[in-house]
Amino acid sequence: MLRRVLFDGDGPPSWRQHATCDGLDDLFFPEPSDPDAVATCRAVCEFCPVQAACLDDVMSWERSGRRHGVVAGLTPAERTRLAREQRGEPDPGGAVA
Repeated sequence: MLRRVLFDGDGPPSWRQHATCDGLDDLFFPEPSDPDAVATCRAVCEFCPVQAACLDDVMSWERSGRRHGVVAGLTPAERTRLAREQRGEPDPGGAVA
């Protein structure tokens, strides 16, 4: 049932079987305030052969305020900034020119 909800009934995307994190899903939901756990996630993602596909996939469906876990080596806050950049929106925490 969960796979149908998460993957629209089609199952995991084909790139997923080549992911370095395959089978390690629980690892990728660390406490945001735990830098060591986030670093562990990043280390798994760093040389993953499908990191770009993973990031493209999550950025295509993930919505602001609904981001959780480390995906493709990026935290929810980092993916929020990336989504803003992709939309051409200014960073609200950035300097004003």
